[in-house]
Amino acid sequence: MPAAEPAWSDERRTTVYRILQEALTNVIRHARAQRASVALGECDGEVVLEVRDDGRGITAEEAAASNALGMIGMRERARLHGGRVTIAGIPGGGTTVTLRLPRTEEEGV
Repeated sequence: MPAAEPAWSDERRTTVYRILQEALTNVIRHARAQRASVALGECDGEVVLEVRDDGRGITAEEAAASNALGMIGMRERARLHGGRVTIAGIPGGGTTVTLRLPRTEEEGV
């Protein structure tokens, strides 16, 4: 975790929480994983949240599907705060969901 907690609005904190919640829900519902990990850190002026599992691995088609409302919602929430979500999978090797948000709200607006 970052040494100092970012000075974020309640709305921005809720965004991070909801993205984490959706990523973990997807692990439970779809991944067939034995393990999942969550990491929160800072890199290059961004707060980085990473959710990784050891499940079946999402395909590129699944990650880009127009009916994947949970993943679409994660990306939209991140964009509202100047951030981005990436979702990558390796067949049989798990999935990684990464959220990157500017450290300060001013940078993201």
